[in-house]
Amino acid sequence: MNWNYEAVHRLIKTGILIGFASLVIYLIVTGNMLLYIAPHLMFYVEVSAAGLVIMAGFQIYILVLSLKKKVVVCDCGHDHLHEQDHGSRHSHSHGPSRSIWMHVGIYSLFALPLILGTLMPNTALAGSLAQNKGMNVSGVAAKAKVGSSELVEIDGNADAELKKMFKTNVYNRDYAKLGIQLYNHELIEMKDEWFIEKLQAINTFVENFQGKQIKMTGFVYRENGLPETQFILGRMAMTHCIADISPYGIVSETVDAAQYKNDSWLTITGTIDQTMYHGQKVMKINIDNIEPATAPTVPYVYPDWNFASKL
Repeated sequence: MNWNYEAVHRLIKTGILIGFASLVIYLIVTGNMLLYIAPHLMFYVEVSAAGLVIMAGFQIYILVLSLKKKVVVCDCGHDHLHEQDHGSRHSHSHGPSRSIWMHVGIYSLFALPLILGTLMPNTALAGSLAQNKGMNVSGVAAKAKVGSSELVEIDGNADAELKKMFKTNVYNRDYAKLGIQLYNHELIEMKDEWFIEKLQAINTFVENFQGKQIKMTGFVYRENGLPETQFILGRMAMTHCIADISPYGIVSETVDAAQYKNDSWLTITGTIDQTMYHGQKVMKINIDNIEPATAPTVPYVYPDWNFASKL
C-alpha cells in the first residue's frame, strides 16, 4: 500500500464522514434526535444520514484507489499520466496543499462539532430556560384584525347552546371547535398531543371551563411575584428545533405548594379556575391531588399545525 500524502487526506475525510453518519444514525435509532428537532423534520434528517453514508462510501472507494495509485480528480481537461513538453513544460499539482496548519484548521471545523456531539450528554431543557424566556401560560392566541371583532358561531353538529357559549372571531373558530370537544369530557387530560392547542382553547373560553376537572403532568416552575400557594406546572414546547424552544404552563394552586421543588415533575389533578397573570386573565388549576412523576425521555411537546383538519 502506498500511504501517500493524498491518501492521508482521504482517510481523514472518510473518518469525519463516517463519524457524522454514525452520530446521526445513533440519535435517530435511540430517539434522542427528538431532543433537538421536531418530529416533522425527521424525514429530512434521515435523508441526510443516507447522504452521509453514500459520501463516506465514495470516500472509502477513492481511499482504496489512492493506496494503489495516484488518483487525480479534477476537470482541467488534460492527461495527468504524463508531462507535456511543447517548448515549455506543463506542470502543476492537483494534490492537497502541504500547509499543515491550514489543513488542521479546516479539519478542526468539522472534527470539533463531531467530538462535542459525541461526548456531550443528550439532556432536555426545563425550568432554567423558562427563567430566561419567561413562561407562556395562555397559549398562542390568534389575533383578530382590526374591524374583524364580530363574533360568529362555529359550523358543525354541536349543540346549539354550546355554539353560543363558544362564539368567537373567525380567527379562533378552530379553537372554539376544540373547546367544545374538551367541554364534553368529564376529565380534560393535558397530554403531549395538542398540549398547546388545548391550552389556547381553554384560555380563550376560560369562563366556560370553570369547575371542569383537569389533569396534567409537568415540571414545577416559579418566578417572582407568585404567591407561596402557587407554582406553574410547565412543559417545554419545540416548534422546529431546539433553538426555538419555549416554555408553556398553567398556574396551579395548593396550600402546600412550597414543598415542591423547582424542576421536579408532578402529575396534578384539580378543577379549572381563572386568575390574573401579568395583567392577563388566564386559567388556573385548583389542585385536588398531586403525585410525583418521572420526566419523560423526550419531555417536549410540539404544536400540530394541522390540528384543525383532525377535529
